[in-house]
Amino acid sequence: MTAYRVMIVDDEAIFRTGLTHLHDWAKDGIEIVAQAANGAEALELMELVQPHVVITDIMMPIMDGIDLVKNVRKKYPDIKMIILSSYSEFELVREVFKYGVDDYLLKPKVTVEELVTLIHSSCETSQLKREYSAPLLKEPSIIISQWFEQEELALSDRHDLLSQLPKQQFSLLVTSIAMLQSLTNTSQYELEQYILQQCYEHFSKVTHMAVFTKHDVSVVLNYDIDEEPMLKPQLVAFIKAVNEKYDTLKFVHSNSMDSLDELQAKYMRLKQLMTKAIYFNNRSLILENEIKLEHTDVSFDHDGFVNAIKWFTFNQAREQLTSYFSDLSEVQGLDEYSLKRFIQHIIYTIMSALEHLHLPFTEQSTEKLKWFKRIDQAIVVNELQNIIGEFIDMVEQQVNERNDQGEMNTLNQIIDFIHEHYQQDISLAELAETFHMNYSYLSWYFKQRTNENLTAYINKVRIEKAKELLKYTDDTISQISSKIGFSEHNYFSKVFKKFVGMTPVEYRHQQQR
Repeated sequence: MTAYRVMIVDDEAIFRTGLTHLHDWAKDGIEIVAQAANGAEALELMELVQPHVVITDIMMPIMDGIDLVKNVRKKYPDIKMIILSSYSEFELVREVFKYGVDDYLLKPKVTVEELVTLIHSSCETSQLKREYSAPLLKEPSIIISQWFEQEELALSDRHDLLSQLPKQQFSLLVTSIAMLQSLTNTSQYELEQYILQQCYEHFSKVTHMAVFTKHDVSVVLNYDIDEEPMLKPQLVAFIKAVNEKYDTLKFVHSNSMDSLDELQAKYMRLKQLMTKAIYFNNRSLILENEIKLEHTDVSFDHDGFVNAIKWFTFNQAREQLTSYFSDLSEVQGLDEYSLKRFIQHIIYTIMSALEHLHLPFTEQSTEKLKWFKRIDQAIVVNELQNIIGEFIDMVEQQVNERNDQGEMNTLNQIIDFIHEHYQQDISLAELAETFHMNYSYLSWYFKQRTNENLTAYINKVRIEKAKELLKYTDDTISQISSKIGFSEHNYFSKVFKKFVGMTPVEYRHQQQR
């Protein structure tokens, strides 16, 4: 057994359970042996569990903390009393200290470190027995939360749970609160208190148990088979009530189970399924079978996207992303983390592709962080799609503003000309004459604004077109060479290998695998 036995007395159930599994008390030689909702309940348990320390609130119904301290001092003078309350009024604190309180902490400000230090310092000043044969009392919700966090379920705990959950069928409702905690100032205590209240109001006809772990809230539902039809309306009403205050929460509801022993594995599965809840844009209640857990690859033409950005064909980039999101949503291809990293990578790609233009969004490091934060805080896939759409809109606007100022107008015309005439034998002399520039100045002008050699750029456009023809047509290498402006197919093959790293024939074979 551990060194110091602690009882928690508070009329707020979520505070008691929250404090109990907030910390691994055992590693600090502390064991939470019992909880009570008021002083009267605490006194009934006192002889049975024999605590070294009682942590109690002041304001409670039936018997408050002041009367509890009075009674404990009469019957158990060696027990250490720590007052933990949300009330800091001087007169109340002074009143309770008259009866021999060992210390006092304000509930909103208390930390685990303070409590550990206080429990140790209080106990070490007196001679306390280190071993007790009294049974350890646990609330069922704590047993389940510890079990969910990968601890083994002891036989005695299983027996206790079955006495609390005696019916034939089980199901589990799970939501992640990690995003909510990052988006709002809601305290864990406030959230959990609200969840408990909604459980009480909406699951009154079904045996249930709310379970709180660090980043998740679960509700264990226990019912007989003939009660199952009434479950769905209760679930809908419960989630609607929760969403009235916390509208970002999505819940995954499990299939029915016929054994308590399945709960832990089901909890772990639902936690995984929650990573795909992002695909359910307008849904707060998602059924287990609706989520596709497996990873499915959805292709994205990264090179084509980069070229669309570099060539300022923003509509083409948008169309590519729209198609990708549509395909991805259909198969739920990526989990939430991977999808968000993908979108952040797209933004980074756009910024890198246009960095040489020195546009405002490429000049400020805080700009990237702003967009990345919005992506991290998105809760549905539509929101992610809107964010990347807004980003591309911003980029296009800044590019257009440059065009309006005449700084890039000529460059766009040169690029458009190349895309329209790549099939022809475009010479630098012809380009210079078309745009009324000196031959040498044209090369310099293009290099300064794109960081690319003009001849290399013309060849790159041609090679991109060649890749499409190699993929989607049966044209010969010679025919393709002619179609994209190369008069000699051997030279085309040489240029193609330089850009792609393989010959046209090798590339075609690779695409056909």
